[in-house]
Amino acid sequence: MSGTMVLLGLASLALGIGVGLVHFALLRAGTDAMLLESKALKAIALTVLRFGLTIGGLVGCALLGAVPLLAAALGIGIGRMLTLRRARSA
Repeated sequence: MSGTMVLLGLASLALGIGVGLVHFALLRAGTDAMLLESKALKAIALTVLRFGLTIGGLVGCALLGAVPLLAAALGIGIGRMLTLRRARSA
């Protein structure tokens, strides 16, 4: 594996962690909007934003190759883990 691919993988991992953190923060906000505030339109808008961000990030990484795509997917999983850890400790 070339040095460029390693750098792309590391950058995609960092991007995936960021996307994962935002994805699951928006999931929490959308759930709160629907259940606590009874604001369906806000919940739908947050869901569309959440999926658009996640799909955009993954498609962008897929265009770069398999390694960046897999690294980004791993990063999203790490972002999920970090979000859950933060929610459990609060």
